Amino acid sequence: MELYIIIIIFLCFVIFIMALKIKSLYSKEDFIEKREHDKAYPRIITPENFEVILKSISDGIIILDPKGNILFANKSFKELIRAEEAPEGKNFMEVIRNINLLNLLRTAMAEKKEVEEELTVKKGGGEIFIFAKAMPVICKDGKVKFLIIILHDITKLKKLEKIRRDFVANASHELKTPITAIKGYAESLLDGAIDDIENAKKFVEIIKNQTDRLSILIEDLLTLSRIESGEIKIEKEKIAFEDVVFSVFQIFKEKAQKKGIQLQQEITPDLQINADRNKLTQILINLIDNSIKFTEKGYVKVKLYKYNGGLILSVEDTGVGIPKEHLHRIGERFYRVDRARSRELGGTGLGLAIVKHLVIAHGWDFKIESEIGKGTEIKILIPSTDVKAIGY
Repeated sequence: MELYIIIIIFLCFVIFIMALKIKSLYSKEDFIEKREHDKAYPRIITPENFEVILKSISDGIIILDPKGNILFANKSFKELIRAEEAPEGKNFMEVIRNINLLNLLRTAMAEKKEVEEELTVKKGGGEIFIFAKAMPVICKDGKVKFLIIILHDITKLKKLEKIRRDFVANASHELKTPITAIKGYAESLLDGAIDDIENAKKFVEIIKNQTDRLSILIEDLLTLSRIESGEIKIEKEKIAFEDVVFSVFQIFKEKAQKKGIQLQQEITPDLQINADRNKLTQILINLIDNSIKFTEKGYVKVKLYKYNGGLILSVEDTGVGIPKEHLHRIGERFYRVDRARSRELGGTGLGLAIVKHLVIAHGWDFKIESEIGKGTEIKILIPSTDVKAIGY
């Protein structure tokens, strides 16, 4: 028994000694790391390195002395104010023309505290939005040693915020219209119109039409959301384009005949295309449907031909056309040239937005040519990489 106790005491002693050794090794390693860090730190914070760091920052940075003279300005600041000459050495009032930014700097200097504000700056004939922050560095005697100003470009954030607001407003408006109609006619039926057989049937038909419109709108919104989120994947394959066009024409054959519109195709014989079959079909359905809606007579023509090493796929019509001032907005969600007519024809304002996103997802480009009273042609530009992929 005494032997066991001696062995246990000996083992505890050995463990204690090992623990001290390990602690000593770690302390020594920490000391070595700290010493190496202390050696490296002065090399990092040299004036030359500090200047390189400041110059590489994407935000605009300037440093002023107490008199307002610019001691330092990085490249991003110079690009932001479009400075043609080096601003260093000049007074900030000579360089900065924006009155709100000048007031921000004066306030920071006078009140000796951090000041920040969102500003709008004119640049290149347009406007950019800047988040500006001025930070005074105070000496022990309470005087301003120098002033650091950081300018962060928030233009993209502002645009995204506007897109989000517009989308919510437009979606709410588009959903509200059919819901209001459904509610109104349902209430009329409940108030007694259900006993009037002729009107009751008419009201139910209107409710059904508005429900269909609501269903299409929600489906388009979900489709657009899936495309934008990357949920919908593009799987390209070699496709006989004439087969796709034929199947899409069958969908619209009756609708076109009722309006006296000819469905035509102009496709280079045996020309194939490298695309996702289902998404390509969806593109053509949306484009042809849109063309038929806004064409009263003439034709809707699908074309595919070689051009500059690539291909051009186009849908051309002899419809009402689009005014030039609206062309750059075609493809925006809910954007309509003629809102009243588009709603009357059952459009959701999302068809061309879906087309545009599917075209971009394929790695293709999108172009619109139109003339009032003569028609519209939407061209999809397919690059040479897709042509080479199928051996042309």
